[in-house]
Amino acid sequence: MMDLKIFQKKFKVSLFSMMVFAFFLLVAMISLYVVRDKILENSHIMGRELAAHFAVKETARLKGQEMLLRSAAQSMAKMQQMKPDMSDAELESALLHFTEYMQRNAEVARFDMCAVINGRLVGGRSSEQKVDVHSLRWYQAALQNNNEVAYTNLYQYGKSNERVLTMAVRFGADDVLAMNVYPERLNVLLVDNQLPQHSYYYLCDPNGNIMFTINDRDMTIEAQQPYVDKLFEEIRRGDSDKVQYITDYEGEKRCVYYTVSNTGWISIVTIPYADLLGDYKSLMYWFALTLAIFLLLVGGLALRERSLNKQVEEFVEVTRVMSRSFLAVFRVNYVTNRYYMVKAENIGFDPGAEGDYDELLQQLVGYVEPEAAEEFAETFSRTNIKELVERNINDFGGEFRQRLGKGYKWVNVRLMRDELLKPDEAIFFYREVDEEKQKELEHMQVTEHALRVARENVKSRNMFFSAMSHDMRAPLNGIIGMAELAELHKDDCGMVRDYIKKIRSSGEQLLTLINDILDMARLDNAKVEHVQETFSLAKVAGDIGDVFAAQAELEQKYFEQQLLLDENELVSGDLQGLQQILNNILSNAVKYTQAQGRISFLVRKELGDGRRRPQYTFIVKDTGCGMSEKFLEKIFNPFERDSRFGVPKVVGTGLGMTIVKSLVERLEGTIHITSRVDEGTCVIISLPFNVAKNAGEQKTAVQPKLKDFAGYRVLVAEDNDINMEIISELLTMNGLEVLPAADGRAAVELFKQSEPGSISMVLMDMQMPELNGCEAAQAIRRLERADAQSVPILALTGNDEPDAVEAAMAAGMNDYMIKPLKMKLLAQKMGEYLSH
Repeated sequence: MMDLKIFQKKFKVSLFSMMVFAFFLLVAMISLYVVRDKILENSHIMGRELAAHFAVKETARLKGQEMLLRSAAQSMAKMQQMKPDMSDAELESALLHFTEYMQRNAEVARFDMCAVINGRLVGGRSSEQKVDVHSLRWYQAALQNNNEVAYTNLYQYGKSNERVLTMAVRFGADDVLAMNVYPERLNVLLVDNQLPQHSYYYLCDPNGNIMFTINDRDMTIEAQQPYVDKLFEEIRRGDSDKVQYITDYEGEKRCVYYTVSNTGWISIVTIPYADLLGDYKSLMYWFALTLAIFLLLVGGLALRERSLNKQVEEFVEVTRVMSRSFLAVFRVNYVTNRYYMVKAENIGFDPGAEGDYDELLQQLVGYVEPEAAEEFAETFSRTNIKELVERNINDFGGEFRQRLGKGYKWVNVRLMRDELLKPDEAIFFYREVDEEKQKELEHMQVTEHALRVARENVKSRNMFFSAMSHDMRAPLNGIIGMAELAELHKDDCGMVRDYIKKIRSSGEQLLTLINDILDMARLDNAKVEHVQETFSLAKVAGDIGDVFAAQAELEQKYFEQQLLLDENELVSGDLQGLQQILNNILSNAVKYTQAQGRISFLVRKELGDGRRRPQYTFIVKDTGCGMSEKFLEKIFNPFERDSRFGVPKVVGTGLGMTIVKSLVERLEGTIHITSRVDEGTCVIISLPFNVAKNAGEQKTAVQPKLKDFAGYRVLVAEDNDINMEIISELLTMNGLEVLPAADGRAAVELFKQSEPGSISMVLMDMQMPELNGCEAAQAIRRLERADAQSVPILALTGNDEPDAVEAAMAAGMNDYMIKPLKMKLLAQKMGEYLSH
């Protein structure tokens, strides 16, 4: 309700401010509109007065011309009365005399005179052509106008088609005296007329023909006539009492004002609309500037008010949020024993807006846990409050269990004094903290669980390292022991061969342990890369099965292999991942099956619907020792091994199935294991592969052998003497020549001193003193000799991490091989880089 009232109050204030602003804006706009209309109205009056002024001037001066014309007509009439039979020569002489006289007294610079006397045209241009006097417009107009001066409209006369205006007056019975005026000379009549800036003036005859104009246009009268015709059209269409507008040649809007003289001539004045409203525009600019300043001020005040309101709202929000945290808030006067309720929700009773504090305390005590009721009543009694105030304790309270709803919950009850309150007042409030305590308990449980898991991990790793120390010591002790026995029986070749065989077996076991640990580390760090290769699944599965079939035969176990696959079908997928999965599963099956036991290996392609990748199923069954249900639940956990009594004590890391599970999931496959103790185990793995193409289309490549490269010279850089001896012996026994180098610098020097092209390949160990493998490879590539860029350099490394491989490639090496060195792989690499 408080928020609604605040909102309504702010809305009313904002609405009132907007209404006041709108009112003043409306008044200002109306005032501007009135001023504009007033300016236009005054301009209309001015324009009409200006046109009328020009017309009056024109009329006054033409009256003088009329008086001279009448005077000449009267003189001509008297001359005829005195001598009725005057010849044409005498009449022309008289007209010439009148013309000279009028030119001396008239304001029109150029004109000539003629007359119709006794039906004959005399004077002026009468000699140019014979004319029927009854066809002359000025003659007919003068006869019809009796003794008043008649005016003709503009007309073209003579061979040069000059524009002429004729004034004519009747004298005698049918005699008429006329004066021909040329419009281009009418400027004498209007020479002192002053127009507003950029204004135009036109003097036209009753038909709208321009007699005279005042403007700043560089145009002939004939070129301006269409514009005046348009003015006449607008004038005829409108009302003479209203302002007319027209758009001129330049697209400028103009106001039109006109008046008609007694002669029928029309005086027209046009004034640019923008000039008329020039002051109004200035006023508008000032008004816009004032309005903008006003709006800026209003905006500034609004922003300030908004900032203040925001601060108030933030304060209110903080207060509201804080109030939500409390079940009840009371303002207590411990001297007058009165309280005022600020908030009370879900406390079990309605305390009322205000009342007696002691009564409120008794009601609250009734909801406190019985064991703490007396302590609660004593802590918040008025007597105790006064004692605490005397001791300057302004904040005190505690936590109690109070009945809220159907049960008891923890609440924090406090009483606080502050300098903002009256001296005898305090704020009494309490809030529920049961949820906080639950979270605190949950946090403690989570912490205990994390500590327990950490301890279990430490225990698991300790068990792992303990097992590893045992599993690694076993093959190491075997290698050392068999080496000592071989030395003691060096004369017995049969026993020495047996000892060497056992040393190799122990070494392979140790290598398997190390590889499993490294694979698990890579899987944990998500550094396993899946290289897509095209291969024959039937051949790969058959080769792997043959290896374990041979091992099973040596250990007197039965191995059955069934490949329900198309031998010509090629698939695309992660070959290395598949090999690792099958090697682990088949290795476990052979390892945990006793002599005379059976192992079966089945591979088949499942029938699909054509919309998904084909699925291939791998089933490995054995009749070995099996696994307990308890161990099956955690078989995929790292470092786990079945430790029940009766399980064969074989070498293992407890990581094999963890690696298999991770690889299967990465290949988007599934794995399912069933097992019974002393009956055996069945592992079913389903993996998807893309079908590539028929293997019949591929040419079978002949696998090279080391002896195929007899006579080739190989530079071997290896700092470990044993590794150097092994590699050198493998190469030399197959007919290759070896150049040994104990470190990277020696390798560079040997290559530099050799004949160009004499070294066929460089085998480069990655970790060496002086210069490491990458530095030595870069040094060789920088040598200025033809074979420095072309000689193949292969890295020998025990680290197959992507970063190490990338470093070798960046240093200029062509390829890499993982230690220990395999003869088949070395022959394959030589086949790729050497021609034989």
